[in-house]
Amino acid sequence: MSTAQPGPRIIWHAGFIVDDLDAAKAELTAGIGLTWAPDHDIRGQRLDGPDGQSWTLDSRVCFSTDLPLSVELIEPTAGTPNVRRGGSAFHHLGYWDTDLVAEEHRLAELGYGCVMFRDDPEQALRRILVTEGPYDILLEATNALVKRPGLEAFYPEGHR
Repeated sequence: MSTAQPGPRIIWHAGFIVDDLDAAKAELTAGIGLTWAPDHDIRGQRLDGPDGQSWTLDSRVCFSTDLPLSVELIEPTAGTPNVRRGGSAFHHLGYWDTDLVAEEHRLAELGYGCVMFRDDPEQALRRILVTEGPYDILLEATNALVKRPGLEAFYPEGHR
C-alpha cells in the first residue's frame, strides 16, 4: 500500500474519547452487541508532536473486534491531544498505511497538519500519525507493518 497511490484509504476504526472505559464498553455491548479485544494499558507511552513537544499517556484503550469497522475507546489524558474535542466523544478516523513519514508529507501538502505521532524505535518506523484537516477532522494513519494482536481481521490484504 503506497501513500503515492490515489484513491481511498482503508478505514479500519473510529476512535472515541470516553471517561470510563469499562462503562463505555458495557454500554456499547448492550446497545449494539459489540465484543472487545483485551484492553491495552498505554500508561507511560510517549507521543510526540511536530514542534518537539512530547506527552506521556496515562490511560487505556480498547478496540471492538466486530467487522467491518472497529470502535476504539480511549481514556483521556489531560494536557495531551488525547482529550475530547468539544462536546463530542468522537476523536478520529483511523486508516492503514505503510509509510507514515511519506503520508505526513502528503497530508501536509493538503493542509492536514501533524498533531502527534508515535515512533517504534525497535522497528525503526512510525507506528501512528495523527493529523488535523481543514474542518478539524483528525485522521490517524496506522502502520500496517506493526502487528496488533487480536486485531488481525482488520488488516489489509497482504498484511494479516
